[in-house]
Amino acid sequence: MQQKPAVPLRRAVNVRDYVSLAVSFVKTQTAAFGPAKASPARPASLAQAAPTAGRIVALDGLRGLMTLFVLISHYFAEIPNGIDALAVGWIAVLMFFVLSGFLVGRLILEKGQHANFFSVFYIRRCFRTLPVYFFCVLVVYAMMRIVGHAPYMEVKNEFPLWSYLTFTQNVFMAQTGDFGPHWLAPTWTLSVEEQFYLVAPALFIFLPARWLMPALIAGTLFAIVFRAVVIGSGLMPPLSALVYLPGCMDPLFLGLAAAVVYKTVNLDRFDFALRVIPLVALASVVALKLLDTGGFLFEVFFRTIASIGCAAYILSLVRGSPEAASMESPVLCFFGRTSYAVYLTHMMVVGLMHGAILGTAPNIATSAQLAVTVASIPVAILFGWVVTKIIEEPLTAYGRQFTWSKQLRAK
Repeated sequence: MQQKPAVPLRRAVNVRDYVSLAVSFVKTQTAAFGPAKASPARPASLAQAAPTAGRIVALDGLRGLMTLFVLISHYFAEIPNGIDALAVGWIAVLMFFVLSGFLVGRLILEKGQHANFFSVFYIRRCFRTLPVYFFCVLVVYAMMRIVGHAPYMEVKNEFPLWSYLTFTQNVFMAQTGDFGPHWLAPTWTLSVEEQFYLVAPALFIFLPARWLMPALIAGTLFAIVFRAVVIGSGLMPPLSALVYLPGCMDPLFLGLAAAVVYKTVNLDRFDFALRVIPLVALASVVALKLLDTGGFLFEVFFRTIASIGCAAYILSLVRGSPEAASMESPVLCFFGRTSYAVYLTHMMVVGLMHGAILGTAPNIATSAQLAVTVASIPVAILFGWVVTKIIEEPLTAYGRQFTWSKQLRAK
């Protein structure tokens, strides 16, 4: 049976997914509706924005929940004989993008005035993201040299190693219509994010404050137009609409916009709306899927609509909505703290488990295959935790030794 691609947003779209998720979300929201915690009034301009120090625990939990979505989707849905109703990885991809935009935007607004902002930002970002990523890439390529293209590694196209080391593998993915070595398929999102990190700080630092929000809106609209051109014209390979930064710009820019809103707008009157918008967005995506029989409008617009819902949900959490308490669960926060390593290594773990025990690629067609897949979950979590403790946390802590200067950037 033909291998289902890993992590594509298009693959995961299923009406049953939306309906079941909507029912679950409605129950959660209905039970939780009540007065949200009050939040201090927001300043009226970027120049007056006061920093919001400290880590937002609820966002760690949200990241952890999305990590579980990825595991469920890749292990039980996006494989041969997978269960389509469990294909919820697209939700995680969009939420990760919006969350990344929000956190980066919040950091720039708080620290962008420091004279050494760019150097400290990129040094910290490198120590935070590169070590685990390079570890994962090098291990996979070493495995391909040792065992070759074994069936359980699922290597249809082997891209040059330098493409992964330069975060340009998404170019090869788009041109070949394939995600390359299957264990590294999720890294397309990392290539998009690393390219995004080159753009976002410049927007905030060099654009006048009054132009920032229009620029973010323009970037969001550009993503819609880009996808429409790719899907409708055939001028570019179809996968370009998914794995290139312009096609993913709307969730990232909507995350940046959410950070600006959070820092500059008094949201006290909008707490209820922030909790309703995700429901409206989800319902709109379902309606669009049902009404757009040709699929063109759905493919062009559903990510933007869903990302608006993601941005509103993030804002509701940081505002202290009742849902934030569930996201502060120690279990979810554990998964949130180990999410990066688990995300990058979980495909390798399940592939090795199936290869070592059954000699085949991951599948859930038989009871033995299902048992190995289920057993891979705690192994992937444990391995991700070890990688986090040994590689990610020490080097991230080292990166944080580079501190923001007291000298402010000249305006």
